[in-house]
Amino acid sequence: MELRVETLYETKNLRIIDADVLGDDRIVILDENCPIVHWNERKLRLQLHLSSPFIRLLDSKTFLVVDVTMEGTAINAWVIDERGSILHSFHAGNAIGAVAVNDTGIWIGYADEGVFGEGISSEALVCFSRTGEVLQRYQSDVVRPPTIVDCELLQADRTGVWLCPSIWYDLIQIDLNGRLNTYKTPKLLHDSSALTIQGQVGYFVKNGWLYKWPFGARKRPDVVTEFLGTARGLGEGEPFHFIQIGDYEVSGVQIVDR
Repeated sequence: MELRVETLYETKNLRIIDADVLGDDRIVILDENCPIVHWNERKLRLQLHLSSPFIRLLDSKTFLVVDVTMEGTAINAWVIDERGSILHSFHAGNAIGAVAVNDTGIWIGYADEGVFGEGISSEALVCFSRTGEVLQRYQSDVVRPPTIVDCELLQADRTGVWLCPSIWYDLIQIDLNGRLNTYKTPKLLHDSSALTIQGQVGYFVKNGWLYKWPFGARKRPDVVTEFLGTARGLGEGEPFHFIQIGDYEVSGVQIVDR
């Protein structure tokens, strides 16, 4: 196996904060006093004050911005259309560590400051509707859930999400009905920085290397190849397996057989 890397976006002046890929769509949010969004051929100026936002594509006509802020702000999540109009806004909790979206909803994972804090963040993982309605709370709604002290390694699938929290390191699959599948993650993969699940195989990025773990076949993980730079795993069915976001460049990374 090898990695095929494709540059998706480049800039020389403004720093890239976050980016996302959904099918053929690419979206990037740039750092300025008034944040700028580049979405394919569109350029939108957001009239929002943001500290460190996430951006995710919901579909071909709408996207999501979520701010990580620790402040007790009333609103820190916005669903925005292709004209830059805010369709919905809501409070998504504080100390946000990860954001994943699918047809089921908007899944928000929280860092340990939120899990051990107050309010909705103490649920560790929450699924919201696109209008901000709480659909599922991990700690309160799931029966005997594995303990989560942070939820920063998160990837959506068709019906729910995969996550691999630190400390106990179980690989967990959960859907909106609260059904759980758990797999004991090998020690070699503990403290990975990125994760993507493809079928019954997990690909983990750790310390500059990509590992393949066929957890469905109960096999041990193997090194695939060197993997430099920070990355975030993308959902199954996307043209790329990972997205890499640098200060001035966004790339898609595809795992291919030689």
